[in-house]
Amino acid sequence: MSANEQEATGQESEQQQSPPMEKPPSADTVSPNLENIMHIPLQVSVELGRIQMPLHMVARLARGTVVDMQKEADASVDVCANGKVFAKGEVVSADGKLGVRILEITSTGDRIRSLG
Repeated sequence: MSANEQEATGQESEQQQSPPMEKPPSADTVSPNLENIMHIPLQVSVELGRIQMPLHMVARLARGTVVDMQKEADASVDVCANGKVFAKGEVVSADGKLGVRILEITSTGDRIRSLG
């Protein structure tokens, strides 16, 4: 085998070993199988924070009570789909209503690991 043939064979091996670049599907490239599930409803929630309270404190909660979430007002929030975090965002106000601006989407690998 000549040096050029060996070099070409080595390049092919390198190309086969490197993983392909991951691209998010666009509306034009969604496979028919994936299209079938694109309309399944998911429960999306925004988690401002969590706190543990003893039952006697929960029993004393009344209308107007402020529960301290120990989080800064401008801190990022978790955006969940079916209870699994898939994005980070920030709370925004638009026309007197609250919304969430998406800042970061978790990687595909992280989303898959969260299922297991």
